Amino acid sequence: KTLVVGISGGNAPIAWMSAKDEPLGITLDFCQAMLKREGIEKIEVYTMPFGSLIPALTSGRIDLACDTFFPTEKRKQLVDFSDILFYNSETLIVRKGNPKGIHKLADLGGKSAGSYEGTVWIDWLNDLNKQGAKIATKAYPTPTELIADVAAGRLDGGIVDAVLAAYAVKQNPNLGIELVADYQPREKVSNAVALAVRKDSADLREALNRTLAAMKADGSLDRVFEKYGLVPPSFYLKP
Repeated sequence: KTLVVGISGGNAPIAWMSAKDEPLGITLDFCQAMLKREGIEKIEVYTMPFGSLIPALTSGRIDLACDTFFPTEKRKQLVDFSDILFYNSETLIVRKGNPKGIHKLADLGGKSAGSYEGTVWIDWLNDLNKQGAKIATKAYPTPTELIADVAAGRLDGGIVDAVLAAYAVKQNPNLGIELVADYQPREKVSNAVALAVRKDSADLREALNRTLAAMKADGSLDRVFEKYGLVPPSFYLKP
């Protein structure tokens, strides 16, 4: 009657602990819904580094990694995954009002743009420059500095996680940025994420999948995404 789950902890709006030590986020809301539907009475949540979640699963310390994973073939050798929960693709952010009229990556030609250090998105900008785009490219240590520069007009555009950007705007409507509404992610299907369970937990995986199907059908999963400012939900839930 108790489900023991692990989360990485500081990953709003996906999974994090509040100042009152309450587990919050998209995946936690989903897990709580599964508990109600399956008659599980209690959830115990432990935070740990993201890299420790799968080892905690395989060693039996937790029953479910209630965080988002790309279900890669390498990971599938160690654990099983639920059906796809959502698509955590990239989006394009600009200064509020989109004064430079940026709608797609090609529109960044002759302008300044950036992303986080070590991301494939920096590579995308560099690839455009190899094709003659002349983008002044900058890599940032964290999303916070990137968002601040876009808001201040020091950077014309930024490529960021759509989930993170939408939540940031929801939390602070005066942030000074907006998501480009008609931006089309380049590789949405490859950004599908799921929850991880042990290979001996077929019953739990089936319960997760039953809950996921039911919440998609009755609209309750849409409401979870709306709660965190991730609108329209179809952007995140459909490939």
